[in-house]
Amino acid sequence: MIKKCIGCGSILQTEDMTKEGYIDKENYEKYNLCRRCFRLKHYGEFVSNTKNNDDFINILKSVSKTKSLVLYVVDLFTLNNNLDNINKYLNNNVILVITKRDIIPKSVKNDKLLEFIKNINTKNNIVDYCIVSSKNNDGFDDLYNKINKYKIDKNVYLVGNTNAGKSTLLNKLIKNYSSKDIEITTSILPSTTLNQIIVPLNDNLTLIDTPGIIDDENIINIVDYKLLKRIIPKVEIKPKTYQLKIKKSIEVENIIRVDYISGNIKSFTTYLSNDLRVMQINIDTHKDIFSNHEKYTFEINDREDIVVNGLGYIKIVGNGIIDIFAPKGVNVIKRKSMI
Repeated sequence: MIKKCIGCGSILQTEDMTKEGYIDKENYEKYNLCRRCFRLKHYGEFVSNTKNNDDFINILKSVSKTKSLVLYVVDLFTLNNNLDNINKYLNNNVILVITKRDIIPKSVKNDKLLEFIKNINTKNNIVDYCIVSSKNNDGFDDLYNKINKYKIDKNVYLVGNTNAGKSTLLNKLIKNYSSKDIEITTSILPSTTLNQIIVPLNDNLTLIDTPGIIDDENIINIVDYKLLKRIIPKVEIKPKTYQLKIKKSIEVENIIRVDYISGNIKSFTTYLSNDLRVMQINIDTHKDIFSNHEKYTFEINDREDIVVNGLGYIKIVGNGIIDIFAPKGVNVIKRKSMI
């Protein structure tokens, strides 16, 4: 009988410990968690996967052929980078599920966030939206009701980029609406889920978790685990506002630097993990640290965000020119302010 790891979805095997799904022979009959997921869950040890984006995209294409309802899961830090995939690979009806609501300040209302999200996405196969917090268990009754409203068969797929919170979302749905004693492996590390994980929630609803699409331009792919733990916000972000003069800079540790070059900019507000150190410095300070970073120049047109993929964003009020230095390969974009 074929068994699958309940943590990552891999087929359990006892022959090759270098391949996904490996489990010791003496544990095969007793347990349903591969060695990789067991060590990740209990010891925080991570072994990278052998899949690439072609494997994950092929899974999305197979989901598209089913026509079943899709929950496309994005988090509030990487909205712009995820939404293009919806129509690119999926023909299904989609509920856009926005996770990690708990990291955005409570003073920002959900209606404001939804208005922003709808304005940056006009894709016609999104049938509805939900904002949730798995940590605070907020928004799940609304999501569950919408799943039952829009599903056309009992299968509902969860898709999205790595680290969007799909597996955590699934665990919360299992806990809230099923009597099954199942827990999917979750981690801040990319590509924890390797294959489809099928969870019959009840007789009328089966949730299917899929591997996350790897975003090659996300900062989580290039930092070590110690820094990654501080980059990923764990609690509500406390924005920090700076009034800079021209030729002054904001430095976020050794990760990014923002230089105020010219114009009439009134303020810079950082929306980053509270565990990261932010400093206001002179433009010539620490230039050697960022000499190998990529330089981006942006013209700011009052109330725009500069988004560093996977790190967070900086809201800028006023008009002017800025330079930003970010690690090579990390996507940096400008957008209308979310908040």
